[in-house]
Amino acid sequence: MTIKLNAALQREALKRDYALKKRLQIRELLEPESADELYESLRELPWGMAYNDGPAFNQLSPEQVAGMDDEEADRITAGIQERAQTQFQFLYAFYPIMHAYILPDSPRYRIFDFFEFLNSTAVLDFIRGVTGIDQIRWADAQATWYRPGHFLRAHTDDDPKRCRAVAYVMNLSPRWDRDWGGLLQFFDASDNVEQAFKPSFNTLNIFTVPQLHSVSMVSTYVTAERLAVTGWFRTDDPRETIGRSL
Repeated sequence: MTIKLNAALQREALKRDYALKKRLQIRELLEPESADELYESLRELPWGMAYNDGPAFNQLSPEQVAGMDDEEADRITAGIQERAQTQFQFLYAFYPIMHAYILPDSPRYRIFDFFEFLNSTAVLDFIRGVTGIDQIRWADAQATWYRPGHFLRAHTDDDPKRCRAVAYVMNLSPRWDRDWGGLLQFFDASDNVEQAFKPSFNTLNIFTVPQLHSVSMVSTYVTAERLAVTGWFRTDDPRETIGRSL
């Protein structure tokens, strides 16, 4: 898969805009053909499910999700809904790009090319330039699919052990309406929504960590796909070499 940054990106203007609130929505990040191919690469992935039970981060494989009976599914759903009333909670479908990439026996999906692209000199220099954070060294990644009823309650992404500098969401929803939910929301000191980004196709959302944000629940009537590649640009060193021949 060949992936190219949009040559028309106005880097100095993006840098000025990012400095205002330490967050930014970059439209048309990739050349159109690259964005289309990236979207298609997401549609071939096997999707699991991610949710938390208090501090525990649960990742169910596609096989576990497919083999779950109604009783188990209802139990998990009830727990998620109960915890979401009073504490941090999330639920979405996912594919662990970074973790699968480093496993030698993992099927070699085209999305790995995008993971390498994120960690290329061209992209890392672009992100350093826009954010002004020269210490950025690499990016991790997962694919996410927020289906109807999926959500991510407010949190800051702060995790000193993982050295997260800038969070990113590469949106790949071919169509999305403002009333469908799934908005990346930022809050002021009074918990009002100060700004919200729609998950528009070929649009990169970035923001400096920590910053309070959430993903609003996707409406139950939505049939469109809210697909994205998400993660953090980090200041530590990756555990494995990124960029080997696939």
